[in-house]
Amino acid sequence: MKNLFNTIIRNFTRNPVTNVINLLGLTISLTLVIFLSAYCYSELTTDNFHQNGDNVYLYLPSEDRIYTPGVLKENIDMKVPGVEACVRIAGTWEAPVFQAENREPVTADLLFADKDFFELFTFDVVEGDPETALKEPMTVVLTETLVKKLFGQDKAIGEIIKLNNSKELTVGAIIKEPVANSCLSFSAVASMITQKNVQGEGGEFTEWGWCDFQTFLLLNEKANPVATEKTILSIIPADFQKEYESAKLVPLNKVYFSKFMLFGNDYLVSGDKGKVMILVMVAVLVLIIALVNFINISSSQWLERIKQTGIMKVLGARRLIILFNVLSESFVFFLVALLIAFYVVNEINPFINEYTGILFNPKLTYSPYFIFASLAGIFIISVIFSIIPAWKISSSKAIDNLKNTIKADKSNFSYRSVLVIFQFTIAIALVSFTLLVQKQIRFGSTNLGLHQENIIGIKLTPQLNEKKDVLKELLMEKPAVNEVSFTQYYPGNDISQWGVQMDLNGEKKQLNFDTFSADAAFSEIAGLHIVSGRFYTDDLSTDKEKVLVNETFLRDHNFTNPLGKRFIMGKRTFEIIGVVKDFHFQPVSQPIVPLVIRNESYASHCLVSLQTVNFKSLNSVIRDMKAVASQLSPSFPVEVTFFDQAIGNMYRSELLFQRTFSLFALCAIVICCLGIFTMSLFSCQRRTKEIGIRKINGARSKEMMALLNKDFIKLVVIAFIIATPVAWYSMYKWLQDFAYRTEINWWIFLLAGLIALFIALATVSWQSWRAATRNPVEALRYE
Repeated sequence: MKNLFNTIIRNFTRNPVTNVINLLGLTISLTLVIFLSAYCYSELTTDNFHQNGDNVYLYLPSEDRIYTPGVLKENIDMKVPGVEACVRIAGTWEAPVFQAENREPVTADLLFADKDFFELFTFDVVEGDPETALKEPMTVVLTETLVKKLFGQDKAIGEIIKLNNSKELTVGAIIKEPVANSCLSFSAVASMITQKNVQGEGGEFTEWGWCDFQTFLLLNEKANPVATEKTILSIIPADFQKEYESAKLVPLNKVYFSKFMLFGNDYLVSGDKGKVMILVMVAVLVLIIALVNFINISSSQWLERIKQTGIMKVLGARRLIILFNVLSESFVFFLVALLIAFYVVNEINPFINEYTGILFNPKLTYSPYFIFASLAGIFIISVIFSIIPAWKISSSKAIDNLKNTIKADKSNFSYRSVLVIFQFTIAIALVSFTLLVQKQIRFGSTNLGLHQENIIGIKLTPQLNEKKDVLKELLMEKPAVNEVSFTQYYPGNDISQWGVQMDLNGEKKQLNFDTFSADAAFSEIAGLHIVSGRFYTDDLSTDKEKVLVNETFLRDHNFTNPLGKRFIMGKRTFEIIGVVKDFHFQPVSQPIVPLVIRNESYASHCLVSLQTVNFKSLNSVIRDMKAVASQLSPSFPVEVTFFDQAIGNMYRSELLFQRTFSLFALCAIVICCLGIFTMSLFSCQRRTKEIGIRKINGARSKEMMALLNKDFIKLVVIAFIIATPVAWYSMYKWLQDFAYRTEINWWIFLLAGLIALFIALATVSWQSWRAATRNPVEALRYE
């Protein structure tokens, strides 16, 4: 074994440049594979840790709606057999702020839930009894992290905290932070009874058209989910059954990857299984690129060591020993690359998490199962990609080894060329896809039908909500301010879904739509365009509870003239007075749905439209506005953001996906360059005599460079021709997930090809220049 390691070290130091290049390519690819393996495992096992998770389901009213009425739970509890527990979950209308006595206020992620919440969902308990806590009014369960922020210590059971500087809540239990691979994200859970006292209006718990909750069910093991769906549909009043005809129960372990709308929901987290699978495929492709380098470099080195193998055979080494040595050297090479990759993963994990959004538990990579799988993987790969040359070397005759008569096959160059073409095909396709993802993000964030520039959003705290008129008056005094509006709409915020009935020609018509409230100034700031009717104004007291609808509202509900039509929601009657041109109030991956804009005082944000200001004065303007807001809200921190940045945040998942893809494409190009550099090195060495003779016969250096480079240029051009249709098809399939999509332009492929060609030329030209400018006498003496 000692001799084996000495041989491996001696062979490595004999060709340090090519071996380091080989090792670097494998290390880069294995680093990406480790990252992606851990990330994909975390994503694909989301919510698998709940004890009763196999029997927990989310009740989904339709493919594009996740909200259900609060009254549904009572009916399920009484009338649906096989349901062991039914739990409603609801978020908050405004960012909740907790404050312990004599401590700084802390913003939290609060959700309200029924008493059986912790029977359906399993979270580690630190102290107290969470199930008991959710049975009592004005009680709350906090995460360990939030407790430390609020109290500066771990103990908080029985302590009183204030919610939004008004309601007092008692801490009933403390749990650990929800794990990363959970579809639920929160830092505090309060009882549903508390919700009625904090923000309930009453109607959300009694009216079938008022949908503000997600409903989860725990079925007993004998219950049939399909039969349960039909039973639930039968208990819904006949007037509302039509909108629940496509309702279904989604298993908890499929909620995270479901395609229904989770946009704007702060506590239900969604994932994209398609993107996960794409990243897995890309990681495999990058690994294949590195393995192609390994094959090209190692095969050349093994052929150079033919005499060494012949001497071993003369000294009595058996065929199996030689075979074992070659395979062992390959395995050790992969093992070293794997160990370096594990170290790199540990060191750059925080950067990758921040840059790409790829989150996973770092401890996962050090688990025995993960380590065993990694070792088994590199063992299999090293054997597969080394067995053929190892068998060829070990089975040859000693005399042939000593005479060095074993040469590469005549087809060897074409074989290596095919591998290089394959490498660059993958790299060009990845670069093309990266350019398209970037183009789609720009398209989605700029073609919304809304004004975005020079608009500031101030998130309303409870104190600001009480002083909206004063806030507007103070802001309008600023010379840089054009207009001020108060609205529930802000990019990335949750949007309510309503279902109401309207009497139309003596018949009841069911209307389903998204809705938010906004004052009269919103239309001017947002740049809405009226199609028919008019905007409501603040000047007319009769315009209260007037509404605007979008064009999709007319099409989906078959209205020809909705103006003057009324519908009832709770105790309020709304009248349609205008139709606005469709605009994207959700990401362009979602289709535009029916929308109703209500003239009501409910608001989550204050929108401030600014005069055109230069960059230097902009920071001063924002400081002034924040100072005004902070003066009116001394107990709560004030958050000021740019409207266009908030729109950009709606595409955060696409942006992170684009960053990840860019990183992968960069790694693929780097590995390709390492491979083509090594091939150019071998090519120049093999043609040393030819280069010397051509130089003596008068060939100029630039002619020699062109001669050495042209073969590699041909390979990149062929790769471009192959990659273009492959990349186009991949782009086409990916864009199908977007309701509104950018065009696949020809220049995307051309630019990707030129990038690959430029990098390839820059890589091989340096080596070609060295060979072309070398003294021909030295070249001939070398031979």
